[in-house]
This record gives sequence, C-alpha cells and structure tokens, in this order.
Amino acid sequence: MKALTTSKQQKWLRFILPFPIGAVAYILILLVFDTLNQFSANFFSQEVVVTVFLAFVLLESLRAVLNGIDKRYPLIEKMLTTESEEVSDKGPNHSLRIVLIPLLSLLVSFIVTSFLVSIYFRFVLIISDFNTELIVFNGVYGVVAILYAIIHVSTSFLAVHKQIHYKQEKDLRKGLETDLEKFKMQINPQLLYDGLENLISIVHAQPRLAEQFINHLSRIYRYNLDNRHVELVDLKQELALSSSLLHVLNVKYKNAICLKSDLPDEWLSRQIIPCTISALIQELVERSIVNDFQPINIMLEIKEAELMFVCKHNPKIGLNGNSEWNLNFINRAYSFFSENKQLVITHHNQQLHINIPLFEIEEE
Repeated sequence: MKALTTSKQQKWLRFILPFPIGAVAYILILLVFDTLNQFSANFFSQEVVVTVFLAFVLLESLRAVLNGIDKRYPLIEKMLTTESEEVSDKGPNHSLRIVLIPLLSLLVSFIVTSFLVSIYFRFVLIISDFNTELIVFNGVYGVVAILYAIIHVSTSFLAVHKQIHYKQEKDLRKGLETDLEKFKMQINPQLLYDGLENLISIVHAQPRLAEQFINHLSRIYRYNLDNRHVELVDLKQELALSSSLLHVLNVKYKNAICLKSDLPDEWLSRQIIPCTISALIQELVERSIVNDFQPINIMLEIKEAELMFVCKHNPKIGLNGNSEWNLNFINRAYSFFSENKQLVITHHNQQLHINIPLFEIEEE
C-alpha cells in the first residue's frame, strides 16, 4: 500500500512539475526578448502553453533516457542467492557517470527542443527565420535538462548509499543475531560431564537426591531449548534457572555455593538475555577455589539502577580470576540490543562486581 501511494505521488508529480517549469521558462524567454527587442510582437501570453508542453515532453524524454541508462548500466546490481542477498558494484566509473549524464541530458534537450520549436514556428506560426528564438529556447531548456540530470544523479547516488548502508546494517544485525543465538544455545560440556558423574555417585546411595538432581539438570537444558528463539526473558525466570544450576553444582561442591537476592517485585519483571546469570555462575565456579572453607557467596543487588553480581574474588592458582572471555561473549550478545548496555567487571576489596544490564519493555 505504501509503495502504491508513492507511485501515485510520482505520477501526479510528473504531470504537475511541467507547469511551474514551463512558466519559469516562459518568463525567462520574455526577459531575454525584451532585452533584445525582437520577439515581443510575436510572443503572446498564450505561448505559455507551448512552454509548458515543451517542458512536459522534455522531462518525460529525460526520464525515459536516464531510466534506460540506469537499467542498462546500474550503479549497483542486486544478486539474490538462496542464502543471502549480496550487493556488488557493477556500474561504470562513477566520476565518468557524473559527467556523461548531464552531457547526454543536454543532447536530449537540444534534440527535443529543436524538433518541437521547429514544428511550432514552421507549421503554427508559419515563420521560417527563427534561429535566434531557437537558440534562446535551447539555452533555457538546456539549463532545465542539466538541473534535471544533476538532481537525478544526486538521488541515484543517495539511493545507492542507502541501499549499501542497509546491506551493511543487515549484515551487522545478522552477525549480532548469530552471536545472540550462539550464546543462548551454548551448552557447557563440563557441566553435563560433571552432572552425569555426580549422578552415578548418588543414584544408589541417595535415590531421592538423584531424582531431584535429574529434575534440576533437565530444567537447565529444557530452559536452553525453550528459549533458543526467545530474545529476552523475565529476571524471575532467570533466577529460577540459577536456582536449578546451583542445586546441580552443590551436589559436587557440598553446598558451598550460595546465591542470595533481595530484589523488589517490580525488578523481577524486567528483561534479561537468557542464561546470562547462569553463564556468569559457571564461569565463576570454573575459575574459583570452591570448598567448605572457601565457599562462594553470590549476591544480586541493586546499585545505581543496575543489577550487580557480587561475590568474593578467590581465583584458582594460575588464573587471573576474571571472566574476560565470557564477558566478551555475553557483550556481543548484548550488542544486538544496545551498544550502551554492556557487562563490566570491577574489583573492590577482594570482591568481584559485575553489572548486568536489564531491559524494560514498554507496552504500547
């Protein structure tokens, strides 16, 4: 519907535009012949119809010729493939095009104007000597043709720039979507391996605990699968996933990992990328010493309108204790929504602080 409306506007513009152009051309011709004192006796007010008609024919001729050039020698050529849309530069040299199109428009103007003016003077006014008038008409409408060509070239290059920019933005968005999908679909193989190993160790001795363990482990992977096509989830859902993850991890670490959060109810409805908190917990556990004497106590708190992931910094020997790799991976996923919302890791008094961006969805 929008394209149809635009097409109708262009058609109306094609019929309306010759009137002001013809009127301006008529005034310019009058001014020229008033200065030369030659044509005032033969050029009457009804001649404005001739100038409007000439403007219409000239504009339509220029439009047909320039559109034909654009189709035959396009600035860019779209090549649709089965996987993606690629835009490649197939047009002639742009600088040469900028020069040739105005010159070609001037030639078309000379041919059209000379032909129609000759017919008008020879068969309507029955005048055979009109060389001066022909020069004036060609001069005025030549300027019109050059201006039309300049506008055409400008709009063509602008359209090309927008199309290339759109292609670049599309590729960038596709890349960010890929990073987002990879982050949401990542499955920690070590978690699965440890989980199965721990399950084997408790399945006979503690069948009740083994049943709970299986339920929580299945929730983790079911959550990943259910949200693989979901961009954002409620913070409440993410906390429920974290609770299942802690249950699985604490079977191995003997309840040495604890997560506390005292968040207002309105914060629980805010949005977060799926698996963000669980990814941070897994990364922290892999890089930290965890035992009964050095437990991991994680606190989720609000600081300056942001959700903060806070815990004691207790890195393993040989590690620097940060989660730079995983933060970069998560930040690429967050770049899909906003470049301003990124996770940043800081250290304060042997504590690790990570801000977690949240999103608020406004209902329309």
